Amino acid sequence: MSSKYPHIIHGCTNLPALPTHTHGLTEVGMPEFIMDPLAFGAKGNAHCINSAYEFFKKRKNAGKLKAILNGKTVKLSAKVLSPKYPGDKLHTYCFREVNPGFEAVKQAYLIPDAELMPGMRFIQIYIDGDDFALMDEYYRGGVRW
Repeated sequence: MSSKYPHIIHGCTNLPALPTHTHGLTEVGMPEFIMDPLAFGAKGNAHCINSAYEFFKKRKNAGKLKAILNGKTVKLSAKVLSPKYPGDKLHTYCFREVNPGFEAVKQAYLIPDAELMPGMRFIQIYIDGDDFALMDEYYRGGVRW
């Protein structure tokens, strides 16, 4: 954890893997981020999550965060999310709110019955077209190849 960020990121390098996810954003009034562990691996997912935090904390992007928390899916290109994006393949990142009963949330936060801190909300980050990452079954028992 860097002092630059008010959160820590848990990411797995072993399989089966739990979703890459944050801890600490709820305490600063933001939703926690969660991501498919196989999207870019622990290090790449952490970069994406940190970029999302940087993007959504800006006042000019508050409307996009509000739209997500009102049930919309917001799509952002890699260059919009992270202007210094190092890759040449430009992904489109999708952001949607998921409920505490979503299997990825239950796996990441190790909660069998969705008992959470009051006010805790979750935003799933996934790559446009990776629709399997939207299904509970994909996460059940940890993600594997």
